[in-house]
Amino acid sequence: MMKRTVLSLLSATLMLGSIASHANTPAYVDSKEYKVLVDPTRFASNPSSAAATLLTNLSARLSALGFDKTVTGNFAAGNRDTLAYYDTPGTCPLNKRGYSLRTRAGDDTDIQFKFRHADEELSYWTDVSGAGKNKSTKLETDVTPGNLVLAHSTKQDATTTPTTVAALIKLFPGATTLSDVSTSALSKVAGVTVTQQEYDGPVSDIGESVAEFTLTLWYIDGATTPALAELSFRVDADADKYFTTPILTRSQTLNTAIGSIGNNWNIANDGGKTSWLYAYRSSSYPNGFCN
Repeated sequence: MMKRTVLSLLSATLMLGSIASHANTPAYVDSKEYKVLVDPTRFASNPSSAAATLLTNLSARLSALGFDKTVTGNFAAGNRDTLAYYDTPGTCPLNKRGYSLRTRAGDDTDIQFKFRHADEELSYWTDVSGAGKNKSTKLETDVTPGNLVLAHSTKQDATTTPTTVAALIKLFPGATTLSDVSTSALSKVAGVTVTQQEYDGPVSDIGESVAEFTLTLWYIDGATTPALAELSFRVDADADKYFTTPILTRSQTLNTAIGSIGNNWNIANDGGKTSWLYAYRSSSYPNGFCN
């Protein structure tokens, strides 16, 4: 389902030959992910029951929008992981330059280095290469109701957690653009650890591809009630037809639906999970992680 494997820096150099005489080739994303934050308090007592209600309300909204397909299946508990994001307190050089660094342990165990930007080609040609084992790189469109960015990321086996930007560069040589802040220390964003519980199962046949839905709950520092809830769906690019007009049209209808579910599901300020965490005011950073 991958349209194009993102080129390594070496292969890009070989392909381009002379940068002065050849333009960059167009960027093709591997997938599109549409996402929206929803009210986390609805999942405080019985997440499975709330997830079923959410799906019912979403189906009703899609019917009202005249969606010509259906959503089938039900949410069931999926992967559970412990996450932490890293940056420098106060100055936040990674975030300010469009980067993020995340570790994950549990059902999935890896470390991920990501660059996000609204410019498709800039995101595609920004080097996020890794030096670890079992590397995988992707370019994905991230869509929230009020924003669209291209996310270029590499994840690899997690062997160590970098404590400085210099250590980050050793793990991900693509981070050499941060060399001017190489001595900066890295700490957990907001000083917290996130327990992430995913629920998956519902799908919608939208033509040449399938929209796969995920409900993600975030619990902060071992809390028993979630502080964040995100509803998303992912559409992979077809290897031959990429994204057809019917796929894109139906994806936009689905995107409209998750952004206006009704029944008090949607929350006013939706900037995505990473932005939410950077803005989170914890006991360690009561005035915010970035100043």
